[in-house]
This record gives sequence, C-alpha cells and structure tokens, in this order.
Amino acid sequence: MEIYLVRTATLEPGLAEGAAPLSLEGRRLVRALGNRVRSAEGGSVPDFARVIIAPTVGAAQTAELFAERTDFLGAVDVLPALATAQARPETYAAKILEVPAGAERDCSIVVVADEPALSALGAFLIGRPTFPPLMHGQVSVLIDRKPGWCLRPGEKGRGLLLVS
Repeated sequence: MEIYLVRTATLEPGLAEGAAPLSLEGRRLVRALGNRVRSAEGGSVPDFARVIIAPTVGAAQTAELFAERTDFLGAVDVLPALATAQARPETYAAKILEVPAGAERDCSIVVVADEPALSALGAFLIGRPTFPPLMHGQVSVLIDRKPGWCLRPGEKGRGLLLVS
C-alpha cells in the first residue's frame, strides 16, 4: 500500500484558519504537483483508491486540484481529526488504512492536510518518533509503511524521503 501525504498548498493570507482558500500560487503549486506525480510515475498515475482530507477549505481545494491532475474520479472522504493538532494518529490511522470495497490490498491512498497533523501521521505510520514536516504543496510517499520518496516545490525530481 502506498500512502501519499499531501500538504495543503499556500493559502490566502489574513483569513481564519480552516476557512482560507488557496492562493493563486497555491493553486499553481498543486497543479504542478499533480503533473509531477504523473511524470514521476512514468507518465501514468497510481490508481488511487481513496482521497482523505482535513475539513478545511484549503485541503478540499488542494485535493480537488490534485485529483484532477491525477485522474482520481472517486469521492473524497473528510476526516475531522486531521484538522486538530491535539488528535493522536493512533486514534484515526486505522480509518486511513482501510482498503475500500473493491480495491486491491496494495492500493494507493491520498491524505491531504496540514502540519502538524501530517508529520504526526507519517511518524506513527512508519513507527518512528518523528517525521520531516512537509512544505506547502509537498507530497511524501510511504510504501508499505516505510519511507519512500517525496516531491518538494521547486525541486526537479523526486527525492528520497529521509527520516531519522
């Protein structure tokens, strides 16, 4: 199973947390990210079984643009715990790891949220105390609950996902 951790792209400044939409730069970042995921996979994209998001405007817009670029046509699931810094990943990780009916066991899942929820989830899934925080518009990929690779804004190709 591959888990794509996608950080919400850059938001419009000055609005309440959770209500801020993506900025123009944020929309550009997500479109480029989706295109780069496609090219990193040799022109094809993973067959995403699920997209799970935090209940924020920015996460919803990031997921929508990413799904468009990666040909995901399914429904998006909202997981409220992803928007709460106090929520512990061990309480909701099982929901993320559920394989949807009809999907293969080694499917790909996308999780779109913000920090610190993403790095806390990443650390829990790989069984480490810490996980590198994601930049706005970055994807970090876990493969069978192990660090895989990442794509960061401004970098040409994918890099190793290094954890301590």
